[in-house]
Amino acid sequence: MRRRLTLAFLLVTLSMILLAGIVRAVTLDGMLREREGEHLFREATTLASVIEANDELARPVDRAFLEDFVGPDTEIVYAPADGPRAVVTGPDFRDGDDGITSTISLDGGKVTVRQSAGAIQNLWGRDSWSVVALFAVTGLGSALIGFVISGSLAAPFQKLAVAASALGRGRFDLDLPPSRVPEARAITEALRSSATALRERLTREQQFALHASHVLRTPLTTLRLELEEMTLDEDLPATARAAAQRCMTAVDDVTLVASDLVDLSRRGLIGGAQVPLRELATSCAQHWSDELDEYDRRLTAAVEGDLDLTFTPGPVEQVLDLLLRDRVAHGLGDTRLVLEGDPRGHLRLLVRGARRPDADDELLDEARAVIEALGGRLEAVRGEGHPDQVVLLPRR
Repeated sequence: MRRRLTLAFLLVTLSMILLAGIVRAVTLDGMLREREGEHLFREATTLASVIEANDELARPVDRAFLEDFVGPDTEIVYAPADGPRAVVTGPDFRDGDDGITSTISLDGGKVTVRQSAGAIQNLWGRDSWSVVALFAVTGLGSALIGFVISGSLAAPFQKLAVAASALGRGRFDLDLPPSRVPEARAITEALRSSATALRERLTREQQFALHASHVLRTPLTTLRLELEEMTLDEDLPATARAAAQRCMTAVDDVTLVASDLVDLSRRGLIGGAQVPLRELATSCAQHWSDELDEYDRRLTAAVEGDLDLTFTPGPVEQVLDLLLRDRVAHGLGDTRLVLEGDPRGHLRLLVRGARRPDADDELLDEARAVIEALGGRLEAVRGEGHPDQVVLLPRR
C-alpha cells in the first residue's frame, strides 16, 4: 500500500508539473515570438534607414553591402522598384512556415528581413538540460514527500491488518491505532465492536456449555445408575434385565452425544488455524524474552508433554501476554515459563517467578476473567518461596 501511494503521489505531481509546463510552454512560445518579432522589426527598420541613406549618397545596394547586416540565422531580401533583387542568407538560416518575417516599404522598393524557422526551437533547446534537471529534482522531491505522507496514511491500516489477524486467531484485546482518517476510524470501530460481540458471545457459550453439561449429564448419569441397579437384581426376569442393559447402552450413546455437543459448543466460536505447541511456545518466549531483556531480566521457557498437540494461538497468546505483563510490571528477578500439552487435549501453563509483595492484582484479575471465559481456570500454587501462576486451558 505504501509503495502504491508513493507511486501515485509521484505520478500526480509529475503530471501536474507536465501539464503546467505545457501551458507555460505555449505561453512562452507566444512571448518569444512576440519578442523576436519586435527585435526583427527594429532590425528591418534600422536596415531600411541605412538603405535610404545609401540611396541618397547614390551608392549601390547589392549583396556585398547587405552581407554586413545579415545574421547567422536570418535572410535579407532587398527588392528595389526598378532593379533586380538582392538576397543574402546567413549560414544557419532554415526556411520554413514557422519563420518570422518583417517587411519595411521604402520610396524605391522594400526590404524584408526573415528569421529562421528553427530560431524559437533553438531558444528552447538551450535549456533542455535545465528542464530535465528540474523534472529529476522535482520527481525525487515528490517521491520523498510521497513516501513520508504515504507512510503516515498506511500506518494505521497496517496496524488494523495486524489487529484483524489477531482477532482471527481468537484474541479480543486488540491494539487498535488512533487515526484521523475516517476510513481507518470506521474500521477501528468495526473491529472493536466485533471483538466485544465475540467476547460476549464466548462468555454466553461457556455459560451455556456449563449449564448444558450439568443439565444433560446429571439425569443421564442418574438414569444409568438406576438401570445398573436393576441389572444387579437377581429377582429381575431375564427379559427385563436384557431390556435394562439395552437401555444402559442407549444412555451411554446419548451421554456420548451430549458430551460431543457440549465440546462442540465450547470450541465452536474460536477456530481458525492452529499451530503446534512447540511453535506457539517458541514465538511467545522469544517475544517476552526480548521484552524482559530491556529490564535486565531473563525469561527461560520449556515445553513438556505432547509437543505436536495443536492449539488456536490467539487465546493462549492473550493469556500469556496478561501474565507476563504482570511479571514485567511487578516481577522480581528472572521468570520461568513452562507449557505442557496434556494428551487429553488440555494445555497447562506455569509462570514462575517472584513478585513484589505490594503489587496489585489488576492484570491477574483480567487474566482470570479471560481464562474463565475460555473455560479454564487460574490457580496460585505455592512454589519455591513464592506463589506460581498455573493456568489450565481446554483445547481450542
